[in-house]
Amino acid sequence: MPKTPIEKCATCQGQGEVSGITGPEDCPDCGGLGQLPSALTLTERRLREIEGSCARQGGQVELDIRWLVDQVRRSRHVLVQILAAGQDAEPQDALASRVHFLANGVLGVYPVDTK
Repeated sequence: MPKTPIEKCATCQGQGEVSGITGPEDCPDCGGLGQLPSALTLTERRLREIEGSCARQGGQVELDIRWLVDQVRRSRHVLVQILAAGQDAEPQDALASRVHFLANGVLGVYPVDTK
């Protein structure tokens, strides 16, 4: 299967740098590459940001967010395993193809041809 097309970073317009207080800095969204990382990487980055911001609040909010983030990570891990199993299945296996398609729809690992 083909890889997902590389998407140009909208924050830095593909340049990899943004203006900062002390001059040019690496773009925080693409890490200075000018291209957005995969959907899996972007999701994990956002989960870490949410964890970090809620960790400062402490108490029940922190515990709830930790639980929720853990559930999201576990679900994504299972979907990756399902995606891999779908790739290993025989091409004529319609059920495996459908499951593979559905898992990819959530993960966004491969582009979907909408023709």
